[in-house]
Amino acid sequence: MAAITIVIPVFNEAGSIEDTVSKLNVAFKDTGHDFEIIVVDDGSTDDTGERARRTSARVIVHPTNKGYGNALLTGVRNATHPWIGITDADGTYPVDEMAPMLDEAVARDLDMLVGARQGAHFAAGVVKRWARVLFKCFTEFVVGQPIPDVNSGLRIIRRDLIAQCAPALSGGFSFTTSITIIAFQTGHHVAYRPIEYFARNGKSHVRYRRDTLRALQIIVMTIVLFNPIKLFLAQVMAVAGFTVGTLIAALLVPGRFPALLLFSLGFYCANIVMALGFLAVRFQCNLSEIRIPERGYKASTPDG
Repeated sequence: MAAITIVIPVFNEAGSIEDTVSKLNVAFKDTGHDFEIIVVDDGSTDDTGERARRTSARVIVHPTNKGYGNALLTGVRNATHPWIGITDADGTYPVDEMAPMLDEAVARDLDMLVGARQGAHFAAGVVKRWARVLFKCFTEFVVGQPIPDVNSGLRIIRRDLIAQCAPALSGGFSFTTSITIIAFQTGHHVAYRPIEYFARNGKSHVRYRRDTLRALQIIVMTIVLFNPIKLFLAQVMAVAGFTVGTLIAALLVPGRFPALLLFSLGFYCANIVMALGFLAVRFQCNLSEIRIPERGYKASTPDG
């Protein structure tokens, strides 16, 4: 049996927080696992905190809104168990899957088990779908292996992994994306389990244009810290492609060669400056201590 702290970050989720905690209690009641539930009220302006206090959960309140990732980190810092489960309180995730996910994570000795979302509600929305494909392709290019779901919010994670990665994790909605990249890049054992994804209760707090740009920023920064050569290669390919395209355009459009060549050189120089900036950030942040934790693995001996 295992011991787990389930952290639920909430912001104005008064309509569903009680139901979420109730379902979690039912899901873990007869499993034999030792569990606790922490609700982090991230500066809600409705009665989310009051409703959460009616449940069996331990409630921690942020006096101001600090963001999804920071709310999760607050819960992790206050957790008493070695395993951390994270989920949302908006009804989109099947929280009854968390107990079987914990069983699987323990049995397979994983560092993180992620619920890979399936179903019509996950695929809905053209903008969301294309943004998700973009991030998925970019992230898979960085880590060098398939990732079924980059930013799923239903996960079972070792607390040690979160603690080690905390300096580089996003404090906003990109928390899950950043820990996914870091876990793969630092050799941790990550696996995925298909889950159903449901319609949301209430209004989403995600602002797609702003949060997509922030997520892209976090992804780039994470790449700079943990796999800068991939970003360098991507820049080289982009500059090479743009330069070749510019030269072809110059040959096809007489009289515009000087302007196009100057523009190409400017683009190339801008990328060099950007690369140097990335390199400076990489040396500024000393995160080399983030490595796969020792968990008591023993080498075989003649004595067994």
